[in-house]
Amino acid sequence: MKRHTDPAAPNTGVIGIVQISDLHFRDAPGARTFVGHEPDDGLAAVLADAAPVLTGAAMVVATGDLADIGEPAAYERMGEVLGALPTPVYCLAGNHDRQDTLQACLPRPNVHLEPAVRVGNWLMLFLDTNAHGREAAADGTYRDRDDRVHAAAQPGLTPIEEDRARAILAATRADHVFVWLHQPPLAATAPDVRSYRELTELIRDFPRIRAIGAGHLHGDLSGEFEGRPVYVCPSTFFSIDHVNRTFQGPGYRTYTLRPDGRVDSEVHTVPGAISDTMRAAPLPVFLADLLAGRITGEELRALSDAEFEERFGEPRPMRRP
Repeated sequence: MKRHTDPAAPNTGVIGIVQISDLHFRDAPGARTFVGHEPDDGLAAVLADAAPVLTGAAMVVATGDLADIGEPAAYERMGEVLGALPTPVYCLAGNHDRQDTLQACLPRPNVHLEPAVRVGNWLMLFLDTNAHGREAAADGTYRDRDDRVHAAAQPGLTPIEEDRARAILAATRADHVFVWLHQPPLAATAPDVRSYRELTELIRDFPRIRAIGAGHLHGDLSGEFEGRPVYVCPSTFFSIDHVNRTFQGPGYRTYTLRPDGRVDSEVHTVPGAISDTMRAAPLPVFLADLLAGRITGEELRALSDAEFEERFGEPRPMRRP
């Protein structure tokens, strides 16, 4: 576990963090989906908008779905972009990521896949919550399932990940803990949120956990889990206004972590042509329902094209390769 202090405020103990999420990089430009712009363009817009705060931040945290389908070249290209930032970047996997490929292709001197890092009197704990998309191998490790994208729509911890988290939390001398993961445990988007035994018991057993930061839902959402605030980060690719069911442009979150355990956070949507175009486009109903937990990926795949159009009032979109 690495240890460093915040370069922005070494005397006050105030820690600045920039969170990005759901980058959905592909192996090369030209793989646009129905949103009409490249994942590369969205990330570039976010990093340009965040540039004034990046140099003073203690770190950037990228909370999963870094690649869209887990291609090696996607992580290689992303590693070059993130590795050039003036701030250390800490990454974790989402349900779209391939864990082995991520670990092999992404790390750089400035891009890390650490389970935890100490910053001032805070511990950053990075959890892999993709257990529902993993299966146990004969050697006792866990490997990605082919259906991981839909199977791991809700957070879960493998026994290995839970044991590792408990060991880190038991050993730390930090006053406060911030937990980072991909799928947020929010009741509004996770009907079975009460069944998240591993996360529930971690928080109950380690009261120094102060807050949770997540991604996955591509929008500005927040709530509570076991009395702790949960902050959801917009996507650098495309974001969603879940209240009004409209598209938003690329976005990110900033955090101020204080030495007394308080957390302040703000969402930023990048102004400009991408956001203007996104806001003018209608949000597919199926996408809003999928991200908000009103339909599962399995249920969506089971619909015929005719059933899809009858339920959502729009034809099934064709995804470009």
